[in-house]
Amino acid sequence: MRKYLLLVIGCTSLGIVFFTFIHYSETGVVPSFKLQAEKYLLVVAIANVLGFLIFLIDRLLDKVIHWKNNFLLRFISGLGANILLVILFFTILGKNIFELNGEAAMKLSLLFIITIFIYEIFYGLFFSYRYYAVTQAEQLRSERWQLELQFESLKSQISPHYLFNCLNTVSSLLYKDTRIAEEFIRRMADTFRYVLNHQTQKLVPLRDELEFVKSYYFLLQVRYEYHLQLEINVPQNILDSMIPPMTLQLLVENAVKHNTINKDNPLLVYISAVDNKNLTIYNTKTSSLKPVTSFRVGLENIHKRYSFFTTEKVVVRDAEKFLVQLPVLKKNILAA
Repeated sequence: MRKYLLLVIGCTSLGIVFFTFIHYSETGVVPSFKLQAEKYLLVVAIANVLGFLIFLIDRLLDKVIHWKNNFLLRFISGLGANILLVILFFTILGKNIFELNGEAAMKLSLLFIITIFIYEIFYGLFFSYRYYAVTQAEQLRSERWQLELQFESLKSQISPHYLFNCLNTVSSLLYKDTRIAEEFIRRMADTFRYVLNHQTQKLVPLRDELEFVKSYYFLLQVRYEYHLQLEINVPQNILDSMIPPMTLQLLVENAVKHNTINKDNPLLVYISAVDNKNLTIYNTKTSSLKPVTSFRVGLENIHKRYSFFTTEKVVVRDAEKFLVQLPVLKKNILAA
């Protein structure tokens, strides 16, 4: 309703200005509304009829030809269609219905054509500005959301509980095997360094993520010994593809959290690639532990982070084995 009200106000104002200009150019005298009321109302009526028709044409063209996809074609088509409307209007209706003489019809048509040209320019510029502003706002909102998701993924890695468990393990190793303790400290440092170095990155090379997972696996292996096995079989040609940081580690962590691991219940986690298009991470299933609330939260975090970079879905299958399939993201995905 507001748009139509503004349209009426704008067209009425244009009608008054146009008639005043035409009358003054012919007589050199500003017209009196009392003496020229009928002509004022006539031109105002013409301006409103044309304004409404131009508005409808532009709305229709916006649906058929989008400014974003083809700015020049949309501008030319809008300008051409509206100028043709003005010419036909004054050629057919100007004389027959509004009883305008040839000179008055020509002057009004020229004024409307000039106005339409200016209007289409500003209409296009307004769309460009609005599209740019909306795009920028959405991009900032998207980046903020990505950082929030990243933060949620990182919190579990740098939490006091995680650090306490690591230090507790180091403390026990110092009395058993100093060589393993030294290696454990080095690997623990590698995991924390990776977390800190990639806390603001949206994507990291798969090669780096796998190295991080190997370091994380070493920390777990010290605790579970040979009862936990991690196998990685990923071809060289996808090692430079991209992946959201901590994705693989989160899936390995979930596998450990949701299964009992001991001599009678060994756990295997296997990372491979399917047709170089998808990363597959599956784990065998042992007797379940108490449900962990972070499980679904972690999977949802992965789903959302991948949705920023691809329309392909993250596949989750909970059957005899628990399987997650991740789309392989191209190296230049961030530049796309």
